[in-house]
Amino acid sequence: MTDSTPVFFLSYARTPGPQGADADQPVFSFFEELGQQVARLTGVPAEHAGHVDRPDTASDGWLAKLTASSVFVPLYAPRYFTDPLCGRQCTAFKRRVGPDYGRAVVPVLWIPHRTGTTLPMAALDIPPHLPREGGAEEQHAQDRYAESGLYQLMETEDDGQRAYRAVLERLAQRITRVWQDTPPRPVSVERLTDRRGLVDAFAARPSKPTLRITVVAPTAGRLPPGRDAASYGPDTESWRPYRTAHGTLTQQAFALARNLGFEPELIPFDEAYEAIVHDRPAREPVRPLAPSVLVADAWALSDVRVAEQLQHIVRADRPWLAVMAVLAEDDLQTRHDEARLRSLVEATLSRYRHLREIPHTARTTAARGIPTADAFAWLFAELAKSCYMRYLDSIQDVSPRLSTDPVGSSGVRRPASD
Repeated sequence: MTDSTPVFFLSYARTPGPQGADADQPVFSFFEELGQQVARLTGVPAEHAGHVDRPDTASDGWLAKLTASSVFVPLYAPRYFTDPLCGRQCTAFKRRVGPDYGRAVVPVLWIPHRTGTTLPMAALDIPPHLPREGGAEEQHAQDRYAESGLYQLMETEDDGQRAYRAVLERLAQRITRVWQDTPPRPVSVERLTDRRGLVDAFAARPSKPTLRITVVAPTAGRLPPGRDAASYGPDTESWRPYRTAHGTLTQQAFALARNLGFEPELIPFDEAYEAIVHDRPAREPVRPLAPSVLVADAWALSDVRVAEQLQHIVRADRPWLAVMAVLAEDDLQTRHDEARLRSLVEATLSRYRHLREIPHTARTTAARGIPTADAFAWLFAELAKSCYMRYLDSIQDVSPRLSTDPVGSSGVRRPASD
């Protein structure tokens, strides 16, 4: 990354009217402070840490900066989701980073949504909450942020200012982690502005329902003891467990999801874990964002922390979530360690009660590790359909079913391994 390449792109809804620039001054003040924090953590010059449109910016001048930025920082506020420019910027960044979108967005709760109104699905997919971490003072700041939004904390003296500073630092840390973990992939402006143009991400719900897919696997740079790197790459999306299958497992899952009528979206494990397991009052239900499928490499369970997190996910018992583990039989090293790996899989999935809702043969295969690409395709389809139906039950959706229902009664053709 060069010094002139922004780490983050700040997206906000401009205040209309001749006094808009003055009304938006708090946005620019926040941007300056966030940029200073990010510059301190990343070592880049403060003037190049981020980009925000000023009142005198050309109408499409933001596109070049967005193509270069690694992190997208939208300021969530009621007006944000009705501003077509903000919706177009979200669409552009999603095209810019592709499957990294879920982890490359760090939203800020600027002004909370009004009670009784509903956020667009595109916003619900990436909530602005911060994980509850740190001591009592930091958690108090996070609670105030969730209740009041950052703008109000910024404008409040004493306790509000302390909370604002704590949240500002946490946001800068998250932006820095994303920047460090997500290598920039150069994209041309022409690629973002294809013949379909940049549609407003908040204008209408997509015709296809979203299926969130999470892949849990080692990377070539971080392998379990004794494991060779042949099946892995620089990130989890590079994992290729089945030697007889074309492409990575993520590519296979995306193709299967689209064949089922879903719009797949890749969600990093840490983000999925927060959405599934994060603490909340006992009487407050967990609102599902979308039906979800989590696929784990049996080798990943050698990591005690990962195994414990997956057990927490299984115990959370979310009806809209499907969990499956891979134990590839065409991998010589996996066959050699099969007994140990199968024991890890069974110990992790033994309490996953939703497996009981699929046929016995499929249940046995899923609970003991999926051996082949054919079996994976079949089980993925069965579990995706069932968690979609449970998702609809969970949100008590009374709207008409889409004509492209991904769980139609005609069943799903079992795809070949290629």
